[in-house]
Amino acid sequence: MATCSRCPALSPDFAKAPLQQIGYWSLDMVTEDIDVSWLLQLNHWDIRYEPNALCWILMPETINGLWRQRLRWAQGGMEALIRYGNDMFSWRKRRMWGVCLEYFVSILWAYSMALVAVIWVARWIFPLPEIFQIPSLIPGWHGVVLGTTCLVQFAVSLVIDSRYEKGIGKVYYWMVWYPMAYWLLSVFTTVVAVPKAVFKKHERRGRWESPDRGLRP
Repeated sequence: MATCSRCPALSPDFAKAPLQQIGYWSLDMVTEDIDVSWLLQLNHWDIRYEPNALCWILMPETINGLWRQRLRWAQGGMEALIRYGNDMFSWRKRRMWGVCLEYFVSILWAYSMALVAVIWVARWIFPLPEIFQIPSLIPGWHGVVLGTTCLVQFAVSLVIDSRYEKGIGKVYYWMVWYPMAYWLLSVFTTVVAVPKAVFKKHERRGRWESPDRGLRP
């Protein structure tokens, strides 16, 4: 729910008020939820996490569906950054500086990882200077530390979710592979999404078709 620091009390139509103030959402953006979230916060509304909220969602069941979904998310975030980035240089908009910084760092990280992979492949095709020698893409001791940290985080999340779901502890071992798959997908979708967002013609209405949502026959 969006709340406003200027409004000491909530009214019955409060949830509708922020959308009316910002003019709802942009018709040419591929992710209306990201667009609305940025607009609300740029107009000094709060979007807060509700830990007791229960949600039900259908997720893609195929690799192609997952790719299309995450690519749209990555493109939508980049479109929001391009459209509203210039508004961030105001002190009154400082609450969004952290969000923008996270986007910039994520994009820089994705392209850096892609460059490392390209250099690693290139070393098998033609000789490279010593400074560009990358012995392996498999992380060393820091990868073990990162994996252990992930397992601890997942263990805590399983304890929290045990109030709602039972028997999920059996998938604990496989959870450690989730970050690797997620990061790889993030790298590829970001690398593809950035040029799609930069060169998109924004006068055209944003459209997207929902991927498979767990309803395959």
